[in-house]
Amino acid sequence: MCQPRPVFNIFHASRVRVPYAVLLALGALWLSASAVLAADTAPATGALPGLPAVSNARWNDTEVRKVLHTFAFGGHASDAQIRAWAAMTPQSAIEQMLTFAAHNLLLSPPDRRLKREKMDTRVQTLRGLGNFFASANSGNYMPIDRRESFLRSEWNAAADTWSMAARVRGGNPFRHRVGYWWLNHYLVASHTAASTWQLVRYYDDVLAALAANRPFEDIVAVAAVAAAINQQYGTQYNRFWDGTCYCNEDFAREFHQLGFGILGVGDSDYHEFTSIKNTAKALTGMRLTSSEAPNPEWEGERVVFETEGHVPGAVEIQRKSIAGAAAREKIAALADISIKHPEARANLPIIIIQGLADDEISSAEAQALRTAWNAMPKKNLLRFLRAYAISKLFHARARTKRLNSIERFMTIANRFADSNIEHYRDHFGIWRLYWDEEVLPFVPWHEVFGHQTGVEAASSAQIFSKHYNATTQDIWRYLVQEDRPKDWRRLMPNEGHLTVREAAEWLWRRFVADGLRNFGALERAHMYALIAHGTDAAEVFSPTTPNGGLSLSAIQSAAGQLRLTQLGNMRLKLNHTNADVRATANQYVGTAFAFMIATPFMLVQEGG
Repeated sequence: MCQPRPVFNIFHASRVRVPYAVLLALGALWLSASAVLAADTAPATGALPGLPAVSNARWNDTEVRKVLHTFAFGGHASDAQIRAWAAMTPQSAIEQMLTFAAHNLLLSPPDRRLKREKMDTRVQTLRGLGNFFASANSGNYMPIDRRESFLRSEWNAAADTWSMAARVRGGNPFRHRVGYWWLNHYLVASHTAASTWQLVRYYDDVLAALAANRPFEDIVAVAAVAAAINQQYGTQYNRFWDGTCYCNEDFAREFHQLGFGILGVGDSDYHEFTSIKNTAKALTGMRLTSSEAPNPEWEGERVVFETEGHVPGAVEIQRKSIAGAAAREKIAALADISIKHPEARANLPIIIIQGLADDEISSAEAQALRTAWNAMPKKNLLRFLRAYAISKLFHARARTKRLNSIERFMTIANRFADSNIEHYRDHFGIWRLYWDEEVLPFVPWHEVFGHQTGVEAASSAQIFSKHYNATTQDIWRYLVQEDRPKDWRRLMPNEGHLTVREAAEWLWRRFVADGLRNFGALERAHMYALIAHGTDAAEVFSPTTPNGGLSLSAIQSAAGQLRLTQLGNMRLKLNHTNADVRATANQYVGTAFAFMIATPFMLVQEGG
């Protein structure tokens, strides 16, 4: 496991508002970085300065899996597809692995056993998937008693639909990984304030803008005037009458701070009393209406932009004249200015990577990220993430990403299920996770400052205890699928004709994705004993004193090494002619799987 290292963060660890005295002290460091002022000279496509790619020799099966675990909740790619990507250059592979298209059938091939589902051609918006899962369509394999929860009239519909969208085969889990980050950790919309209809519309609009390859600032502008944001901050009631702005400044402030990382360092009075106040004026003249929601005023998912009640003429923000007939035009113009602000150029790349891939960014790493971000003439999120995902920085040993509860659950679920049916029947206990660990999507722990972080999850004994209990007390979830013992042959290579060692290593590579670096003698002993005999390793290695536990020295002894080799050479009985023997063999693999995902190695992702 990694050791803590210096962390670079533009906000306080708890993500509360930072005192300006602290920001002033840090500002000189931020704004002196040469990357902040770097010229936009990068080519339109390809690598980015500051993020040199790993070599072709370094790019292998393990590096591919690390990318998928971090950016796609593990994805659904087959072992063969992962090997194919590993055989390509990293630059060629990443263009296939990470896309914002509705479907990425290499990353998430459809479930061909569900003949009528045709998920690879179905609309992949939350609105479209929610409608489908709630319907009586003959291709809908969702259990009938669960369909009602996907209706947008149900409070939990957004979370329920997202939890399927991120896991369903035939879609694009990378797309929904980024969508989750955007709404839950970046420009946050909370279900405690916004309606289901508004959340769904906001999410779909952001993903549509990403899929259209729009510049980053355009997507922020789309988000800034979304109905969910209007409702959460009350900006739909902002009006400018007779020279007076009758409006609150809450989102005016967060537009700059959360949207662009602009905190007014070194210019705090102007930022607070001119930029923020005039941004509030720009956010006037909006009202909510609806195509579906029953109450347009506070549930409506559409925004009408009016000139009546909107500030006439231009307003001064960031020492620029911001013009536009209505709020949408002014905010779009402001976003075009804000993306060029020195603080945005310094802070946005850190905000993005810290939210998605690395908890602990050093000053040197921050400099590299800024260099890459500011080398793009147009700030493109996909290009930035692709360059980072194949970079030496991402694959460095020092990189650490602790998984929050949802990231952990989604990654395990995606790599565990071999059929959409398993997701639909929800044997993974998604609602146990949501309610027991209190991490419901779109209900962020810190409201506008984001959801549970991986650092918070890792530092919580209660969260670890609940996860551990789910893998021990509720182990049946991993043993029985589709009302019968889970058939591991559907996922395993060579249809399960493997030795215990081969099966254990395959499981570890698939779920931990560390190239077996942390698969030591103790881990092997436990996994081998469970796969071979379905029993505790102490009973296998110390049968006369099983209650005494298992020591590393006992495994490393000559007798222990011999026993480990013997266990590893045993063959799985997943293809036995006797159905009961096959069922038992599958259950043994399931118990080993449950042990593995309870280890600390499943709770954190590391670089090289």
